[in-house]
Amino acid sequence: MRAFKSVRTLAAAPLALLLSACGSSSVPDAAAGRPDIVVILADDLGYSDIGAFGSEIRTPQLDALAQDGQVLGNFHVTQLCSTTRANLLTGADHHLVGVGSLVDLQLPYQNDKPGYDGGFNSKARTFAQLLRDAGYHTYMAGKWHLGTEGPEHWGFERSFALDGLLGYANNFGPVAGKENSADPVFYENGQPATLPPGKFSADHYVDKLIEYVEAQRRDGKPFLLYLPVQTPHWPVQAPDEYLERYRGVYDAGYATIRDARIAKQKALGLIPQDFKPNPGSPTGTPSYGIPGPIIHRPWELLTPLERQQEARNMEVFAGMVENLDHNVGRLLSHLKRIGRYDNTLVVFLSDNGADGNGYPTPPSGFLDNSLENYGRQGSFLYHSVGWGEVGSAPFRTFKGFTSEGGISSPTLVKLPRERNGSRQVHALASSLDLAPTILELAGVGDPGAQYQGREVAPLEGRSLLPLLRGEAPSAHASDAVFAGEVYNHRYVRRGPWKITRTDALPFAGGLLANQDWQLFNVDQDRGETTVLARRGVGTLALPTPTDEYSEILDGLLADWDAYVERVGVALPPLQH
Repeated sequence: MRAFKSVRTLAAAPLALLLSACGSSSVPDAAAGRPDIVVILADDLGYSDIGAFGSEIRTPQLDALAQDGQVLGNFHVTQLCSTTRANLLTGADHHLVGVGSLVDLQLPYQNDKPGYDGGFNSKARTFAQLLRDAGYHTYMAGKWHLGTEGPEHWGFERSFALDGLLGYANNFGPVAGKENSADPVFYENGQPATLPPGKFSADHYVDKLIEYVEAQRRDGKPFLLYLPVQTPHWPVQAPDEYLERYRGVYDAGYATIRDARIAKQKALGLIPQDFKPNPGSPTGTPSYGIPGPIIHRPWELLTPLERQQEARNMEVFAGMVENLDHNVGRLLSHLKRIGRYDNTLVVFLSDNGADGNGYPTPPSGFLDNSLENYGRQGSFLYHSVGWGEVGSAPFRTFKGFTSEGGISSPTLVKLPRERNGSRQVHALASSLDLAPTILELAGVGDPGAQYQGREVAPLEGRSLLPLLRGEAPSAHASDAVFAGEVYNHRYVRRGPWKITRTDALPFAGGLLANQDWQLFNVDQDRGETTVLARRGVGTLALPTPTDEYSEILDGLLADWDAYVERVGVALPPLQH
């Protein structure tokens, strides 16, 4: 978006965690001066999947963060995980830094093309590197998904990371006799590591960050904590104590839950009372399961067993999100205990829209996908189209698409020394804006286009500080151009106007796209319910429209061509 394998067992309870849990240090240290920075990145969390954005799922810790800080209701990311992570960490378009697609799924027409390096290239430079150079400790625990060079190569002093080519893995540490091909592969500071047997991933990630903070926090240096959890990416799993908390809540089905979330969003003021939500996918709409396409059916057309399976799947998902909330609370509570929370920038966001690309029933081939084992070790559940559209409420479609449901993130920001804000920000912003925001707060000037003797991609976003401090009504000029592409799924936005091509399967299904560009006025119709005009391209080219929108379409298509040229988008044969 422009303008937008295992050999060592870890100690389960490091001494630092035990001391912290006992409240051994409540004296503020390094409470003044440069702020600490916490960036929490959820994985496949939909726009409406937390309480502050309309969910029925209990997220009291995130709701408290929203009360302390600000709710960014118009914040955008890319439609897939690797590409958002690249934008976020570098502040530059992902094509420019080597991540033109998912690092673990490169298509033949992308091979050997500049910007499709399967991970960060020599033009990448992360804000972690710049902060470490400026005297920060830099710690990371979670999902990397940015290639074989791990976080230790990109500015993180200490890290516990999922293998950089893994976009997903089981959330539990392997247990003897229950191993399977989805078991996670981890590295700590570049060396093979593992989750303790049966331990849940998000729980361990927060343990590691607290351990890293405790080991060095008395030296007076500020720190960066980067927590990119796997939650709630498939496989949908949760610790046992979260599996029974939502029994019966989802028996009413997709539409009832989605409508309730939209009503709550209106009550919260997140969307206006007259907002027209997208009606969702019609019966028969194809999506992308693993290993192949599936067909969406509404709740009333599911069999009784399928309804039971789907309701149970969503109960587990809700427990998984509540566990994420619990771990956000654990981390922030630790910062409060050691006197560091007040002078901390906290950013919470998702890497893309809700997932909706999986089967309504679990696939075979794993250890135990029986209904009784849903969410436990050995199960492997996907998030279906129906629940994906619930998570994306009130927008159109979900992860993998450049519709608003695919690129809108539920984002929260607490500035240093900001408490009891609870301010809603509706100005347009993106993941590219976070690096310049973080660097400005840390007192790091514009780093330019050189780093350690090499040419790098410069920052593209704008600092959000004037917007977040109430000093400016927006972060971007009214005619700023935002654009993005992954796997031929495209969009361009300028002012209220957006063109997008999303009538296709997600991921590599973009090669089969309906070749029509569709025009929306997203200021008036962010639900993307009304196509104002179409423009055909490629092999299905249609005549140029002669109506009132021709000039707007011409301008946006010129913006698209400029974006392709600037960042080096590799397009499939016969398409432009």
